[in-house]
Amino acid sequence: MIFQIFQVLLLASASALCIALVIYLHRIAKSFEQMQADISRMADDIQPMLHSVETLTQSINEITIFVKEQVDSISWIVESIKSRVVNLLEVERKIREGIEGPVQNLTTNLNAVKKGIAAFVQRLKF
Repeated sequence: MIFQIFQVLLLASASALCIALVIYLHRIAKSFEQMQADISRMADDIQPMLHSVETLTQSINEITIFVKEQVDSISWIVESIKSRVVNLLEVERKIREGIEGPVQNLTTNLNAVKKGIAAFVQRLKF
């Protein structure tokens, strides 16, 4: 008789565990369905973001190309200005070299004439 009571209790416990298992499996299935719905919604939300990122990437590429072209243009302008400045400095050097020699000779000659006149005037005074 005790054995039958334990057997009934065990069967009742097993039945309760089976019912609890069914309830928890149902809850787990609902959780998976909710997760699937959330993932589906996230996938739908990600598509416009991916399109926006793609558009942004294209815009950045276009801007990068434009900036590179502008930098190349500015580099060309700087090189052109540098070349002209170098040419102007070369012309200045040539002009200076062309003038310095004759001016120095003229200065030397004028100093000699001055000394000659000073010596002449000095002789006239005596």
